Amino acid sequence: MRISQQSIQQITQTADIVEVVSDFVTLKKRGANYAALSPFTNEKSASFYVSPSKQIFKCFSTTKGGDAIKFVMELDKLTYVEALKYLAKKYNIEIIYDKVENEDLDKAAQSERDSLYIIMEYAKNYYKNILVNHPDGKAIGKTYFTERGINDKTITDFELGFALDGWDNLIKDAEKNQFSLELLQKSGVIKNSENNKTFDFFRNRVMYPIHNLTGKTIALAGRILGSDKGTAKYLNSPETDLFKKSEILYGLFQAKQSIRSMDVCLLVEGYMDVLSLYQAGITNAVASAGTALTESQIKLIARYTKNVTVLYDGDKAGIKAAIRSTDLLLDSGLNIKVLIFPDGEDPDSYVNKVGSTEFINFLEKNSKDFISFKTEILLKDVSGDPIKKAEVIHEIVISISKIRDDIQRTLYLKMCSQMLDIDEQVIVSEYNKIKLGEIKKKQVEADKNEQLPTDDQIKENENSKDSLIFLYPLDSNSLAEQEIVRILLEYAEEQMDEDKNVCQFLFSYLENIQFEDPVFLQIIEVFKTELKENKLPTLNYFINFPDKIFEERLTTLLTDKHNLSDVWFDKYQIYVPKKDNDRTGLVNKSLARLNFEKLRKRLKENDIKLRNVSFENIEETDNLLQENIVVKQYQQMYAKELGMIISG
Repeated sequence: MRISQQSIQQITQTADIVEVVSDFVTLKKRGANYAALSPFTNEKSASFYVSPSKQIFKCFSTTKGGDAIKFVMELDKLTYVEALKYLAKKYNIEIIYDKVENEDLDKAAQSERDSLYIIMEYAKNYYKNILVNHPDGKAIGKTYFTERGINDKTITDFELGFALDGWDNLIKDAEKNQFSLELLQKSGVIKNSENNKTFDFFRNRVMYPIHNLTGKTIALAGRILGSDKGTAKYLNSPETDLFKKSEILYGLFQAKQSIRSMDVCLLVEGYMDVLSLYQAGITNAVASAGTALTESQIKLIARYTKNVTVLYDGDKAGIKAAIRSTDLLLDSGLNIKVLIFPDGEDPDSYVNKVGSTEFINFLEKNSKDFISFKTEILLKDVSGDPIKKAEVIHEIVISISKIRDDIQRTLYLKMCSQMLDIDEQVIVSEYNKIKLGEIKKKQVEADKNEQLPTDDQIKENENSKDSLIFLYPLDSNSLAEQEIVRILLEYAEEQMDEDKNVCQFLFSYLENIQFEDPVFLQIIEVFKTELKENKLPTLNYFINFPDKIFEERLTTLLTDKHNLSDVWFDKYQIYVPKKDNDRTGLVNKSLARLNFEKLRKRLKENDIKLRNVSFENIEETDNLLQENIVVKQYQQMYAKELGMIISG
């Protein structure tokens, strides 16, 4: 079955790029567009732009760009069809399918990645069904969740399940449903024994599906219910193309909207912490779930908020994890608070013990900024020992050195001085030593790799190149062509006068002008062809063009990364098209620019010919000189129209 063109068109017209991107990234208004940190790279300054008027995005860090469908595909590595299904679900659009000849539902015919999604969805639904409908699922799995205080709504929202205590329950069901054992093994839901017999990977465990940001199941986690000390308490699916545990936060799919609206993320350790808080109405919690916090996980949080409160157990392991997490979070430019529960308590047990209202009050009253938390914890073991106290100071100042904001860093250094009863200058001196050490270390590393540019240098060069695209320098023939193409893409259908729209008007002048940039030439040729049929190509036609270079150039062309000053033209005689400009003036200036650049190129070509023409060939020399006189006259005419002054 194939998704009908009618459905594709409805999805394309309904999906709003700002709404779609906002599900995954916090956008900030910048002129007519929106900007954000790129969801594709770990960057420190915004290079990701969304244009609501053109319904496209552009990431200048990675050159990715396109419409809402393309964004979902790139972000979650979905196929075109999967992206359409996701958007259809988001906007409650019923998909209509076209029947195709020789339809074959054999799952082996699909790509391996698509197959893994299908397997994980099947396994999740299988375990869900066991929990709800199987006698053992209800008696054992459902009872476990009930005893832990988890109600039916939370079970449904997080799609919880149960794996029966047997070696091949899922295998038998999968074979009955004609799933490939090979694909089941690749997904990790079944395993091979040493004597080459297959068995279910999850047995006698309550099951927690792990979702990606679009809500698709990418892995499973199971908690053992028996008391076998030789068996791991928690098991995760093995890593696959879909699942990298260091890049996933449990519960983020369910929590992301709350995190954005509340502008704070609660970071906890376990699955049950997330479930119990969610059920208590505290819906902005996520868990690292089985891994130490990673940079990739922090990057996920940073898409939605800069504020994180770390909620960890009050035992030594929890405190150690909290200390490590604060440094990582600080290094990523986030604002950190820490809440440690009384010994023996964790977020799950405490919220069930005191209720949501008292839990929130406890959170508000006892959350500490990282410096207070770290100082209090580390000073417990000092006991008046000056050497240990010096080590504590060093540890705390290392954390402060990771803060990017100058004002915050200065205030924390002062606070550290007061809390430790140490002269502020001593603290500042320690800070300077740490920073100088970092600089020297970077210098040593740079010297070792002298021939290689650093990541920052590469990024700086890329940013410089990107910004030049929008400066419209006078010596760029390609950018004069770009100006014309941009106008065609944005305003082709708008009327210039009673007889012609912008497209018709432009082509009445462009007939004898040859575009040189291959991408712009391709766009011009499409317009020419369509115009002969009295039609105009849509922007979506070009955005979905099956050519990566074409796509990158087009989205760059249509995305205004910079807002230029209104005096730009007056100061530099560089004409930049704007949305609110008069259409006639916009088109005429752009045509004048194009002609001016073509003539300037012609003069350069003639100058080369004059330098190379033989002395005896007086006639050719004379013809070139005469042509130059005429070209310069026209050039002066276009320069006057552009408000430019050129010499000779």
